[in-house]
Amino acid sequence: MSTAAAHQPASPQRRSWVRVPDDSDFPLANLPYGAFRRGGEPPRIGVAIGDQVLDLAEVAGAGLFDDVVGGSAALFRSDRLNAFMARGRRTWDAVRTRVIELLDEGDRRLRDIDGLAHRALIPAGKVELRIPFEVADYVDFYASIEHATNLGRMFRPNGDPLLPNWRHLPVGYHGRAGTVVASGTPIVRPSGQYRLADAPAPTLGPSRMLDFEAEVGFVIGSGSRLGAAVAAAEVREHVFGLVLVNDWSARDLQ
Repeated sequence: MSTAAAHQPASPQRRSWVRVPDDSDFPLANLPYGAFRRGGEPPRIGVAIGDQVLDLAEVAGAGLFDDVVGGSAALFRSDRLNAFMARGRRTWDAVRTRVIELLDEGDRRLRDIDGLAHRALIPAGKVELRIPFEVADYVDFYASIEHATNLGRMFRPNGDPLLPNWRHLPVGYHGRAGTVVASGTPIVRPSGQYRLADAPAPTLGPSRMLDFEAEVGFVIGSGSRLGAAVAAAEVREHVFGLVLVNDWSARDLQ
């Protein structure tokens, strides 16, 4: 799955009635949201548990979210998390708590409704994962001192690797939101102009210095009012979760 919620996790001591392999990244304490599709069926929202996916649209259709969030069937019978993300932290926490309850080893609601557990739990190998939300904006931060130092040495081998303002000003810049794709999507090497050392003129061609970096992305769920600053103490109210990002850079073209 693609988006791990950063709110209301279960205690690591809690156990699920769903079998979770010992080496799984997705025990009850880490239930990431994602969008998926099985065969020719319409996409929907689910969470990973062990080596299976819990179909939240099926759970909502059985009425098991009715007392915690309105319109849950429409929220989860969707190919994107955006509508759910826009509901804000109170809804996120309520749904997260209910999902943990339903999967807890002492809870029987999913098992007691005839056939629901069989319909709602799908082997992860039988689903196609999709990009879980529409990326409206993408801001990349240059915030790791080790990374900034290493890159500075590449560009300024004979000078100070860190520019004077780096320690005082958070460096952030917009990336291309339209280029964010799901894992497994083939990547096309970007093309642009660069000048080779012995060439009289620039050359148009694919990048010869394509770099990639493993990064942690913070997914913003609920926005702020136009022109209103968000205090550091309030940031958690806006962060829906975290996602691993492979950030590609064409060092010879940027």
